[in-house]
Amino acid sequence: RFQSHGGVLRGVQQGEHLGVDGLALMRHQLPAKDQFAIESDGASVLLEALPMLIEAGFQNAGLVAMESEGLSSLPVGIEWSTMLRVPDEGESLRMRSLCTGKEDGGITVHDVVIFGEEDDPVLALRGLRLKGMAPVPEDLTVSIER
Repeated sequence: RFQSHGGVLRGVQQGEHLGVDGLALMRHQLPAKDQFAIESDGASVLLEALPMLIEAGFQNAGLVAMESEGLSSLPVGIEWSTMLRVPDEGESLRMRSLCTGKEDGGITVHDVVIFGEEDDPVLALRGLRLKGMAPVPEDLTVSIER
């Protein structure tokens, strides 16, 4: 299943924590990159593309919440985030999200790390909170093989 800011590689589990490994794409790596004319004209945009990596982390964690809770979710908070480095242009990025807890009110808590080609971290989100907003329709349910 493809997400707009990356794709799923495989399901993971660390102890009781379910998660997903996926790909993270910066905006100049998206399939429809003509929507960002500045990159199409040859300009290099790296630092400005980093919010899309945070969004990729939201989506990856949201997929875990869809599977485990059966709910479509939206981000409502991040305990902390850190940007460790700006990725190189064209660098392939991977991410891992793990659901680390559940709170009242349909909130799931996730940790997300985005890694570069040499397994060096690029960005980390800790305590990403997603609020379940609506049930996932039966024809869109997610089951990830682990």
